[in-house]
Amino acid sequence: MVVSLPPPDVPPADPSISPPQHPNNHLRKLGAPCNAELPITAAFGFIARQRGWKQGSKTWKRNWTACMNDEYDRLIGYRAANLATWQELCVKVGLNDSFKSINQCKKALALVHVNLVDLLDCWDSDYTPTRFRGKKALAAYTEETHKFFGRDIAKQDKVLRVLLRKLL
Repeated sequence: MVVSLPPPDVPPADPSISPPQHPNNHLRKLGAPCNAELPITAAFGFIARQRGWKQGSKTWKRNWTACMNDEYDRLIGYRAANLATWQELCVKVGLNDSFKSINQCKKALALVHVNLVDLLDCWDSDYTPTRFRGKKALAAYTEETHKFFGRDIAKQDKVLRVLLRKLL
């Protein structure tokens, strides 16, 4: 016997309240829906599929770069490069030691191989990005997933430069 449940009581939508906007400037301009639990790569993928952008095309690359740059600026780039910022970055990549100086943080981070896009995806969550044993494994993963971060942008930022690896 099948019992059907009554429809849930859903209050009518208030037209005077607009839905939350996506925090990423580029995705907001493109009309991406806001879902705080959705990683930036998934939100971008949704928009790319919706608009018919072929992965690797000029349009896809241009929008991917703009989206990742905006996400970096939103999460990390606006901060001063002080000890607290460096310590937070260490924690975000899974280095939970208590570093007492920026120099200690830099030395520890220089040995870490993480994908920068994965770092952005994990930033607002309890997850840490995958740490790779070396540049070769990181390069293979990055190429396979197409999760590239613009080198020219990363080189200009003191914090991000420490995690930058020449892969190709």
